[in-house]
Amino acid sequence: MLGLEPKSPFKIACEKLGIEVIIANSPQAKGRVERNHGVYQDRFVKEMRLRGISTIDDANRFLEMEYLSSINRKFSKQPTSRDDAHVPVFKRQDFRNVFCFENIRVVSNDYIVQIDCKSYQILNDNKIRPRPGKKVIVRRWLDGSMHFFFKDKELLVEEYKTNNTKNNVSSLSA
Repeated sequence: MLGLEPKSPFKIACEKLGIEVIIANSPQAKGRVERNHGVYQDRFVKEMRLRGISTIDDANRFLEMEYLSSINRKFSKQPTSRDDAHVPVFKRQDFRNVFCFENIRVVSNDYIVQIDCKSYQILNDNKIRPRPGKKVIVRRWLDGSMHFFFKDKELLVEEYKTNNTKNNVSSLSA
């Protein structure tokens, strides 16, 4: 598949939010990032051990009240510009469709979509129904439920079982 760039779920979510992902392209830059994160994590664990912290609640309290402020004092730098670069979030943005796992699937001749070793029948009740050979987007939300989209419209589907029993997916968790 020439010309296709594989995208991680993180990169897909960033694109949906209009965030540009800047990749460290040199081994030196990658090592610097990993080294810094490893140092911070290592220091955090050692600091907790020295203070006798052994619960998640105590660790979170220490992280928020002491550790982060000391790291920020030591390593933070003033921004070159005071302008706020944050972009407002779209009011109608459905974050379940942003923070999810997304796959593209092709509709078979019998209006079946297959994913995760399961088959899903696209129902006739859909206002817009993709023809065989068209691509649909399958999103697994963080609650585990599966949702099928064609031209930005959610499709009504049923799980297709070989013994002729069907389960409506619109309210089922996978």
